Amino acid sequence: MKEKIIVNIKNLSEITEYEKQGITNFLVPLANFCVGYDELDLEDINKVTNDFYLLINRLLPYEDLAKLKEIFKQIDNRFLKGIFFEDLGVLSIINELNLNWEKIYFANHFGTNYASINAFLERNIDSMVVSNEITKEEIKEILNKTHKDLVIPVYGYNQIMYSRRNLISNFNTEFALNLPLENKITEKVTKKTLRIKENKYGTVIYDEKIYNNLELLEFKDNIKFYYINTSFLTTQDIFEALNKTEKSDFNGFLDKKTIYKIGDINE
Repeated sequence: MKEKIIVNIKNLSEITEYEKQGITNFLVPLANFCVGYDELDLEDINKVTNDFYLLINRLLPYEDLAKLKEIFKQIDNRFLKGIFFEDLGVLSIINELNLNWEKIYFANHFGTNYASINAFLERNIDSMVVSNEITKEEIKEILNKTHKDLVIPVYGYNQIMYSRRNLISNFNTEFALNLPLENKITEKVTKKTLRIKENKYGTVIYDEKIYNNLELLEFKDNIKFYYINTSFLTTQDIFEALNKTEKSDFNGFLDKKTIYKIGDINE
């Protein structure tokens, strides 16, 4: 099971800690091309000596796609296996440069049904991250009816919003404040306390609860990776979660179907 877990790392030293626990697949957020993650720069990326994947989760304007193209040419690491990406322009660059990297589409909230996932997989995409906002039965159906192995999120805070605006900075400017760019906000209606993280490229908001979907580890077929989002968590937090015999965290949408219209209520 652990041989298929992939975790995003915050620094190079975490790799050794994870390896000692049998986790050997790593997702490395590329500096200046991610929002909501702790990032590593190109110098550190070229030092990684384990199989890894780059994460690029920004939506990119044309000029930044051109910059990314030049960065790809500077990557000199035989351990790089592929790219997790959100902007389809990244796919075009990989194809244009004829890079032999796996292409994994990671569009938050998109991978909700097998028909759309298969449509992407037919367009020279090797795998896709399934949404963690659907039920266990829906995930099972997707795994049974897609053409390639998929990535399913199993643990971590859930990203509920991404904006290209600098929301905290704008708030600081408007009200003459100096709030840190990694913070918590309280939503007035639900009283939820949400985690918020900003860099110069945008802002991401995460739910207040950890989504514990580790029961999905029982799915063995058509799995490329089980993804653990380590944002706001320590390596020890991850190890304790994996070793728990009883589940105490929130399981998100696994047992509760999302209501889209009134007619769904009685289903």
